[in-house]
Amino acid sequence: CIRDRVFNTAVLNLGFEETILRVVYPFFRKIGLLWLIGTINPAQEHFISNLIRQKLIVAIDGVIEQTATDSKNFLLFLPEGEYHELGLLFYHYILKKHNHKVFYLGESVPYKAIAETAKVKKFDAVLTSMVTSRTKDEISEYLNRLSEEFKDINIYIAGQLHEMTNLKIPANINMVENATEFKKALNRI
Repeated sequence: CIRDRVFNTAVLNLGFEETILRVVYPFFRKIGLLWLIGTINPAQEHFISNLIRQKLIVAIDGVIEQTATDSKNFLLFLPEGEYHELGLLFYHYILKKHNHKVFYLGESVPYKAIAETAKVKKFDAVLTSMVTSRTKDEISEYLNRLSEEFKDINIYIAGQLHEMTNLKIPANINMVENATEFKKALNRI
């Protein structure tokens, strides 16, 4: 199949991580623009997203776990109402590749489930992503609750929140602009 050949050739030439960063992410930016102007329909976008999702899950599963003395425990999830999972799956891959342990809850996780998880398992850091439109007040309230729930650890928020102005962010919350910046932040965790 041509789509597999294109992806696999990119992986052979660039490596998996660079293929996602340099081929897949720019492709999805174009898909998003085409969706906005009505050139493609949601079914087409979902079809492509699921193909990439499969590739990410296979890559995550293919990383050989090598727990090191400096390995950290990460909690990954998408807030309730968030279904854009590809970025979070890529962060999961990055974390696992860097020998960290990942507790992955998936998409649209109710806050109560996150709070209950925090009571039964200790995490060194939390990573989530927010791309669905919300009001500034809703975002602030959610970030404050999350900050209080995990007050002693760093929380990383990926998505488009870094583009919002005048958003008051608790001290233990770090905005993640992209995967490259997150990889740099891993060295400081």
